[in-house]
Amino acid sequence: MAKHLWKILATFLLAYVLVGGLFVPLKTGVTGVDKINIISDTTTTLNIDIYNPGKAFKPEKALLGDKFGFVATRLDYNYGVLQANFMPRLGKEGHEGMSNLYVLANGRWMAFPSAVSITRATSDTGKSNAQLIASEDLNDHVVAFPNRPILNESIRNLFYHVPMWFSMIFLLLVSAVYSVKYLVKSNLHFDLRSDALIRIAILAGFLGCATGSVWASVTWDSWWPNDPKLNGVAIGMLMYSAYLLLRSGIRDDYQKARISAVYNLFVFPIFIALIVIMPKLSGDSLHPGAGGTVGFNQYDLDNTMRMFFYPAVIGWILLFLWVASLLYRINKLKNPIS
Repeated sequence: MAKHLWKILATFLLAYVLVGGLFVPLKTGVTGVDKINIISDTTTTLNIDIYNPGKAFKPEKALLGDKFGFVATRLDYNYGVLQANFMPRLGKEGHEGMSNLYVLANGRWMAFPSAVSITRATSDTGKSNAQLIASEDLNDHVVAFPNRPILNESIRNLFYHVPMWFSMIFLLLVSAVYSVKYLVKSNLHFDLRSDALIRIAILAGFLGCATGSVWASVTWDSWWPNDPKLNGVAIGMLMYSAYLLLRSGIRDDYQKARISAVYNLFVFPIFIALIVIMPKLSGDSLHPGAGGTVGFNQYDLDNTMRMFFYPAVIGWILLFLWVASLLYRINKLKNPIS
């Protein structure tokens, strides 16, 4: 019974993530505005889209800006849409450009980054009507999943796409350890374990690509955008697919094991460089935490999501290890070794 505890733990964690990750509600959030540019010194009505407002939703304030902001002069709410009148006056020293949108409702601030651009009118030469809002609490402490622009409900894919990639990297790392063990001891059991781990890692990688492709189509409007991380993944998966072809073309078990181990140890650091290091150096990756973008742990991952994300990582890793152990046992039955 004790040797099966990790399998029971994997089943429990994934059941917990599947149920909780799908049914914990998303926070109320601002998902869009109907204008991307407004003229200063002119009254403009913004139609602000509110996602998942609930029946008790009560807007209190809306403002454009950050440290200094322009407060809406009038609010009119009709379920799901908040109309806010703004008349920003930049004055002589105000700066044009993109402004964040903040909405205060039921005592909680919601943000929509870079919502609209404010363009100076020729008549705007007087005194600015911007207010200092640095003392406002613009942080969000409500216990529910964060609602971010573009992501919205698709943020739940964080419990599937990311852990699958973590699982793939972990399995490849363990397979590399078994490759070293084989080269040291020439024990074919280590080769079979390494091979099983690589094959299941490739499966996890393809599942990670599939879930990521669906996510990209929702957030980036493309099934496979031109992104350094994705291009690195494609090259890496081809290298490991070549491993399968290489292994299938060798008859002698010891020669196959030795060449496979060397190839695995050669490819693994290259693969890590392609999917981890190169995107960070590229400077233009779309993925969070790569190429200068903000990572989930700094921006989108709140305490409620951590309650599901970390168990998801552990659960998926244990599940793929379980499948790899089954494949190892099958291969050992097909190829009896002493």
